[in-house]
Amino acid sequence: TAQGARDRRVRLSIEIARKFFDLQDMLGFDKASRTLDWLLNKSRTAIKDLVQSKLGCTSSSDARCSLSSIYECESDKHKLDPENGEIASGIKEKKLRKPADKSSVIDLAARE
Repeated sequence: TAQGARDRRVRLSIEIARKFFDLQDMLGFDKASRTLDWLLNKSRTAIKDLVQSKLGCTSSSDARCSLSSIYECESDKHKLDPENGEIASGIKEKKLRKPADKSSVIDLAARE
């Protein structure tokens, strides 16, 4: 992130947490971050398509639409942060939901 590395927690629904940990067990990974890295690598094409659609690209050969140009471009309003894979638009997202009940939240850090 722009402010440096920080500890971030992820809240998952029970159903998604079960699927995530089942996948982690199938892969034989002991860290949630390795499982997420695997998922992101397998989703690279879909992520690239999403970035192109967000930038209004018409073809994958468009120079401003390649992932490397998005990582490198400082003047582009919508750039992809290579550390977290999020598209930075300069506008903070609004929180639409109230915090979940803590009894129904699974803490990924507890699994690690």
